[in-house]
Amino acid sequence: GKRLMEPGAENIITYSGFLFFIVLLLANPVLLFLIWIVVAPFFGFFHLHISLGRGIPDLSLSRLILAMLVALVLAQAATGRRRLVSVTRVDLFVLLTLIGVAISITASFNKPASLAWYFESFLMPAVTYWLARNYITDERRMIHAQRALVAVGFIIALVVLQEQFMGYSWFPTVGSTYYGKHLRRVTGLLGNPAFHAVTIAMTLPFAWRAMLENRRLALRRLMLLVLGVMYTGLFLTYNRTGWLGGVLGILVFLLFYPRFRRPFLKLSPLLALLISLNWWRIASSYAFTERLVAVNPITYRVEAYRLSWQTFLKHMAIGVGFGNLAQYIGVEAPHNSFLWMLVTAGLSGFIPYLGTFIMMGLDSLLMYLKAPRWPGMRRDLLVAFWVALLSYTAQCFAVDMLYGIYPNIIFFFIAGSVLGYHEAVYEAQRAHAPSPMPRAAGGA
Repeated sequence: GKRLMEPGAENIITYSGFLFFIVLLLANPVLLFLIWIVVAPFFGFFHLHISLGRGIPDLSLSRLILAMLVALVLAQAATGRRRLVSVTRVDLFVLLTLIGVAISITASFNKPASLAWYFESFLMPAVTYWLARNYITDERRMIHAQRALVAVGFIIALVVLQEQFMGYSWFPTVGSTYYGKHLRRVTGLLGNPAFHAVTIAMTLPFAWRAMLENRRLALRRLMLLVLGVMYTGLFLTYNRTGWLGGVLGILVFLLFYPRFRRPFLKLSPLLALLISLNWWRIASSYAFTERLVAVNPITYRVEAYRLSWQTFLKHMAIGVGFGNLAQYIGVEAPHNSFLWMLVTAGLSGFIPYLGTFIMMGLDSLLMYLKAPRWPGMRRDLLVAFWVALLSYTAQCFAVDMLYGIYPNIIFFFIAGSVLGYHEAVYEAQRAHAPSPMPRAAGGA
């Protein structure tokens, strides 16, 4: 205990943390993967990285964990203890996106920094997606993955509440801290309120599903409390696209999730009454006057979009190069991930990037349509994924997700888990399906 108070104690914390996760890898790699998903954003605040010298990126615990998990999966496949999942259309589009963005780094003015961002913002989420597809392959593991997602949303909401109510963050980052004159801009832990908002919005549908599919009354009441904390945290991010994600989630659930529809419709008259009685307070609140109807962010985006589009037309094939936007258009980012990809990596990066989300939506829709014929497929789980997909892509239209390392990881973990689980169910059902009867010679 005394050593933790002495100079150089960071090394004790670092190596103890590394040792703990290495032991956990050997004991239960799936548990390690899920724990990492929940606690990864906190690593940077607890000295969980090793300096490798000047000019060399630090060895972070997250990088080590992903490398060890990938090595373990490949080793198990090589020794016949595991069969790797089949390559899908989504996998191909993810791979092509990685290649397209990698090509843009060749034109970067700062290649070391671009490589670091490429690894954190693109390669790590892609590896997370691949690991989730290989690990989350049965219902028990899918339940554990859902619990991890609920924990993620709840913890991020608590981080938002702590910063808003105390006026400072336990996990401070660099960035402006106010919207206008009165509303605090939550930047602790993830660095941007949009990243907090999208993370909560993506995990909300899994919290709803955890409550509605649970038969134990005590746990359903507990989950209702968790949902209340998550919605409060989402509201206090004061992020309009995050609010939109919360609304889209309710609408999608109303349309495609009957178990959600019945209780919500019963509560809707009460909700409508409460809103109508308090509308004057809502309309005069700073959340309404300083955020919901604010036009300055829109004005900035319109100008950034115009400059970005003009630049793209001059560099259509491979873009202007990773990290070079400021030199070409005078702003660091256009606040639109699709436009950022279009300008930075050109069509070689943009087409597969957009195609990744389209293929995810298409494949999940095909699974949804097959679900009644294939036992084990869960339509409610696919609907929850649609909410996460809509919330994430909506935020992509409003902010540069390049800088949202953790929400990127969470989204691709969700995609890999849900799609991987249903692909595994489908493959298992096909393997055990009876072969068609051979036709008799000369038969019709």
